[in-house]
Amino acid sequence: MCAVERILSPGELLDARHEVVPFHGRVRESAAVARWRDGAAPAALLLLHGPSGVGKTRLADRFADDVVRVVDDADLVPWRELVRLLGEPVGRARVLLVARRAGWWWSALRQRAGDLDYAATELALTPCPEEHAASFASACAHFADFLGRPRPEVPTPAAGTFHDLHLAALAAVHGSSADDPVELVRWLSDTDPAAPATRRLAEDVLAVTLLDDRIEPERTPDALETLLRAAERWPHALRRAERLFAADPGLVALVGAAPLTVLAERPEPARAVARQVFDDPRFHGDALPAVLTRTLLHDHARSARKPELAELHGTLGARAALAALREEALEAARTEVALYRELVQDDPGEYRSALADAVGDLGLRLIAVGRDGAALAASEEAVALCREVAADDQECTPQLAAALDRLALGRAALCRRDAALAAVSRAALLYQELHRRNPALFRLDFAKVTHHLAVRLFEVDRQVEAGDAARWAVLRWRQVADADPRYEAEFARTLTSVAALLSAFGLPDDAASAARESITVLRRLASANPRDFEPELAAALAHLGAVLHRSGRRVDALAASREAVGLWRAVGGAGLAAALGEQVDLLAGPERVAAAAEAVELLRPLAIRSPLEHQVDFAVARSRLARLLFDVDPVGALRIAREELAERRRVPRQVLVSGGGKLAVAWRGLSDALARARHGEPALAFAERVADLWRDLVGRHRGASVGYPVAVHRTAELLRANGNPEALSRARRAVLAWRLTRTPDELAAEFRYADALSLYARLCAQAGEELDRALPAAHRAVLVLRDGRAAPDRLARAVEVVDAVVRAHDDPQAARARTRAAPRP
Repeated sequence: MCAVERILSPGELLDARHEVVPFHGRVRESAAVARWRDGAAPAALLLLHGPSGVGKTRLADRFADDVVRVVDDADLVPWRELVRLLGEPVGRARVLLVARRAGWWWSALRQRAGDLDYAATELALTPCPEEHAASFASACAHFADFLGRPRPEVPTPAAGTFHDLHLAALAAVHGSSADDPVELVRWLSDTDPAAPATRRLAEDVLAVTLLDDRIEPERTPDALETLLRAAERWPHALRRAERLFAADPGLVALVGAAPLTVLAERPEPARAVARQVFDDPRFHGDALPAVLTRTLLHDHARSARKPELAELHGTLGARAALAALREEALEAARTEVALYRELVQDDPGEYRSALADAVGDLGLRLIAVGRDGAALAASEEAVALCREVAADDQECTPQLAAALDRLALGRAALCRRDAALAAVSRAALLYQELHRRNPALFRLDFAKVTHHLAVRLFEVDRQVEAGDAARWAVLRWRQVADADPRYEAEFARTLTSVAALLSAFGLPDDAASAARESITVLRRLASANPRDFEPELAAALAHLGAVLHRSGRRVDALAASREAVGLWRAVGGAGLAAALGEQVDLLAGPERVAAAAEAVELLRPLAIRSPLEHQVDFAVARSRLARLLFDVDPVGALRIAREELAERRRVPRQVLVSGGGKLAVAWRGLSDALARARHGEPALAFAERVADLWRDLVGRHRGASVGYPVAVHRTAELLRANGNPEALSRARRAVLAWRLTRTPDELAAEFRYADALSLYARLCAQAGEELDRALPAAHRAVLVLRDGRAAPDRLARAVEVVDAVVRAHDDPQAARARTRAAPRP
């Protein structure tokens, strides 16, 4: 019997939190949850779902502790809050969600959780009729003992869930003969007229009250939510809810997404509330609009013509994609494409263009689920279809140009840079001709594709042409903004993007010019609309500071950076931390450390609340602070470094691609600082993290083809410095990484490849192993450095390695002769 300090009302006695009736049964399900909790996955998510009253909360509470975080009524929690919770760094993460149903809200969350590297699964709790007799007897005994009443001797009633059994047991203890669900709720309302203690009881009381058609449900948010939750179990409550929302669809504004799902899954009320749901910004990114669209589609399926069905599947795919329902969006896109293929067979001229668009959308859906190869194939098909359409009808040339531009993006994502350039070049030529014929209509498209062309040219190291294309992009965007001031903001953003591009590829003067023009435009916009454009102005100023710093103009850079920081302090927002981070390298002494420390403290709560957006920036800021502190507070620096190492960060794929490079650079800097301070173990740990990051980015990040072998080489150096025998195998891996990620022509002029060859050969000589491989490696290193006119001391060290390998050989004279006779590669 539960020890309670006060007398509980009948409604409170039924509350699972008081556990007047102890938990029992559910042996199989308890074992399943235990296996999930104790599984090997570093981060695991479990949805425990089933009808109201089936015992979900009681079961979940048995596992709630410091490891397992339980979220009850999870389907009522906004998805952004659930994602925030999943992203919080909690070590070995176990999150147990409790909800009445699974469905698309869970599918969307499961797929978002996958981005955070959670292993997601679900467990359905169903009624257990075989346990009802024991449960009813136990409830009668405990309620009677708690209330000091005799234990009733009555047969086990027919009941759907444990909650229904416990309510019947409580009534029996009080001497009531009620056994019908409606009679039991009425008995409870008469016995305990106070507000119900649980959500389930509130729903039942409201449902029974509304059996009287003369009573109108209240229209407050709480009352409407209770009505909709009751509608899941009480048919008459569902009918009342349908009539209420059909008569006044504006009530949608008072209710959250989860309760509205019961209406969204039924055709007639779905039609009534659809427009309000689609227009309500609260539901953007939620599964509810997609659920509504699915219901409307299924309702139309019986009478709609094939073209209408294809269009509806396209709409469903778009709304599902916005809600992170990627698998469902892909299925809808495939159905849309299949329908249009059938239509094309009957009438190619009418539907081939629509098929091309649908195949293009299918490519986007495939990208979202990580099937880049299949996505590229879809983009290729979309272009081929558009070519056929444009050949028959020149009015469809814009569609072909757009498809080529999208194809270029897909090829670039797979690091097929030459092919990407070919596609965007063709798109640019088409838009150029379209612009010549109709400047007003195609001015914007021509400006955009010119910018894309500049990016692709830079990626294949055609810097002169790329610089020219970037300048043309600025000119054409300027014409767009002059012709239509509505595009001034996008013009400013493009200028900032072009400035970043020019700066990254070694054109600092052109970059600074573009950045300054962006700031000029943003100052004008901010004077008219400070709320919307002052943050963008602050970001542009910070970027100008970074560009000027890279070009060696420190004084001007610091002035721009200080203005950016001041403006961010005035407007607020996460940009202040980024601006302080950019400013750190422009400052000196205590001011420098203070800026780095402030950036960390600003990002700490943001990384907890919005990990997808800020966790990488927080790690970069913390690594930067630790690196700087080694000069003034070595103990504090080491503590921060160890905290960063201990952090088990789950970086989703899209965040890894966008931020993995800067995180790798930050960790490399911290690793070097630790090594200089003779903290070999953490220095090596960070270096290995850097290597892992770059390895995961190969094929996704431009810098990974160099970053990965350089990082592996660095781990070999640190292992050697620590006297670890694993250094040789790591040095061998570094050489292999260079050969796998760069072409022979690129390696012929790569001094860092030569360093990797020399280190491998030196370690072979020291270990007396693999000398027949070491000798040509050491010789190759000398040739690369000599042909590249490396510094004399660097070349001399490489020659020393050749001598060391020769001396370690069983037959030094033969080894020397073989080296001299070795052909040049």
